[in-house]
Order: sequence, then structure tokens, then C-alpha cells
Amino acid sequence: MSAYDPRAYWLWLQHALGAGSSKQNRILSGWPSLQAFYSAGREAWLLEGYFSPKELRSLSSFSLSDGQALLEYCEKLGQRVLTPDCDDYPALLREIHNPPCALYVRGSLPDFETTPAVSIVGTRKATRTGKTVARSFAFELARNGVVIVSGGALGIDTAAHEGALQAGGKTVCVLGCGIDAEYLMANAPLRDAVALHGALLSEFPPQTQANGSNFPIRNRIISGLSLGTLVVEAAAKSGSLITADYALEQGRDVFAVPAGIFSPVSSGVNNLIKCGAKPVSGAKEILEEYPDLIKNKFFLDDSKTDVIIKENDASESAVPRKREAAEADRFSPDARLLLSGLSDEPRPISELAGVGGIPAGRLLAAVTELELAGAIDSLSGRRYRLRH
Repeated sequence: MSAYDPRAYWLWLQHALGAGSSKQNRILSGWPSLQAFYSAGREAWLLEGYFSPKELRSLSSFSLSDGQALLEYCEKLGQRVLTPDCDDYPALLREIHNPPCALYVRGSLPDFETTPAVSIVGTRKATRTGKTVARSFAFELARNGVVIVSGGALGIDTAAHEGALQAGGKTVCVLGCGIDAEYLMANAPLRDAVALHGALLSEFPPQTQANGSNFPIRNRIISGLSLGTLVVEAAAKSGSLITADYALEQGRDVFAVPAGIFSPVSSGVNNLIKCGAKPVSGAKEILEEYPDLIKNKFFLDDSKTDVIIKENDASESAVPRKREAAEADRFSPDARLLLSGLSDEPRPISELAGVGGIPAGRLLAAVTELELAGAIDSLSGRRYRLRH
């Protein structure tokens, strides 16, 4: 057995127990090592008394050779595999009740021990205001060295990743499927950009397709990697609230952006606040919670963007008030180039990719920069036009 990579044992166990299990804790508390548990064989596993028939079958049918083959396959795909024995396995995840047996990584995972992280989550059916608020928070936090963690879904998740990228910061996208799965292909360029400036992360092996049961399991990793979780727009029944619940269970902070009571995406966040989540209207209020980790704080000029609560608006929760649009020469070169290719006619982002040959990662950053400055409008179907 010495020929096997030690991570193969963890892949064997992950295959048997499935994502989200906590039974590895019982194994490691009762056996000197995972290798010893593997060597003990089926009769010893049966005597443990806490494995289901399905788990026992999987423990016997999936071999170390299979685990080793999976490691080699991941290497060909350009995915790193981290297990709890690895030095660069996130220490924060070791602290949660059910740490993943394996993590699949594409990109460069930040050092969460030295770099603070905040997760930003919310509804897929976000309002334009909600998406702008999420981008603004992510931009400010990333600008101050905070890693932005989210789930790569449409709506608030996408806006959070884009805000971090626009600030030139780090962001991590935790997926509810295999990294190579053809999930939400409209966001494929965003995932590529995240992998260049952070990491794609999944507990699910390659070729695992997305399904509804995967996402609640995945949410514990989003909160587990973060010091705190910020919820921006969430209905009464929302996966974002599951992430907030996990954060509380893990002893992490929960923040929420207050929303107008008539908004369809307000009840979830407002109930969080009633239950003790900290209401916030700007990134500064989050940064102030971690003074020892974030020494130098830089904030947007309040004369350009103020976030205000509109209690009498049924469709918007927090509205950015742009007092003056930035002059074109104050934008980055990519943003100026993108501006030159836009008009009053909405254009999909797939067409914008051809403007000046801007690469996908930089294109998303330029789009976010212009949105935050109020220079362009974001329309349905990821279409954009000049704002007057």
C-alpha cells in the first residue's frame, strides 16, 4: 500500500460516505489512522455499527486503486486535490462539524489563515439594486484585502464575484457540482476569471452534475471558509438562509443588508436581522468587526456612492445614489475601450467580448467598474447599454 498517494485513502472514504458526512470524525477518533481503518477490512467496519448498508458496500467496492486513478485524472484536468492531511487544506474547514474529505481546486486557493474571508450570498432572482449593492460590498471588501467567497450562481453570487474581480482582489467560487461539470454555462467566463484571480472549489469529484441536494451541502463550505457571511436579498425560503444557519452553527458572524418590507426578496434578510444578524449598509461596518486582521482600510468616496434605505419602495432595498458620473479618462484602459463599443442599444456580453479583444477576466472587471460608476445599465440576459 505504500505505493499509493496518502490522499487516495481520503478519496476512497469520500466515495463511500458521500459529501457532507461527519462520520470521518468517528473513524479518526477510534482508529490510529485512516490507513489502519482501511486495512481492518469489512468485518471491522461492520462492527463499528454506524455505517449504512450502502456505505458498507461502497467501502468494499471502491478501492485505493480507484482513488489513485481519480487523483491522476484530476491532475490531467488541472485540478488539485486537497485532503485534511495536506498542509494547504484550509484550516478554517478543519474546525467545522463535517469537514470535507477532499476538495478539488482549480486556480490558486488563498491562505485563509493569513487572509480574512467574507462570504456574500443572496437570491438568484436579485433586483438590479441588490446586485449593485453586492458588487459594492465585494469591491470595498476586496479592495481592503478580504477574500470574497460565494457560490457562482446567478444574481447576488455573480455580482459578488464581479465586484471582487473589479477591485483586483481575490475571490473563491464554491460549486455544488464537479468543477468540470457543464453547469450554468452563461457564467462560464466568470468562472474562468475567478480561477485566474482566485480559485474554483468543490467537494464533488469531476463529472459530478449539479442537483438540488448538492447545494445545501456545499453551503457549509462557503460559510466555513469565512469569518462572516453577508446576506444581500433573500426570500423567506432561500438557500442563502441555509448558509447563514451554517455560519451561526460554526460560530461565525452573520451580516444582512436591510430591505424594504414590500420587496419580495426582503423577508429573509429582515428575519435574519430580527434573529440577531448585524444590519449593515456599507463594507466599513463589516471591516470594523475585524480590526486586528485588517490594518489599513480604504473606502470609496461617499460623494460618489451612498447606499440608502428606501422604506417606501416595494422593489428596491438599498439604492446607490450617484451624485456625478466619473469622467471617461478616470476609468481603466479596458473600461474606456468597452465604453467606446457601447451605445443606447443593449448588447449581450458575448458580443462585448470582441470589443478591442479584451480577455474574459478583464472584460468582467471592466463591466463591473462601469456599472459601479453608473456609466452603463445592466439589463436582463446579461445585456448592457450606456446610461444617460
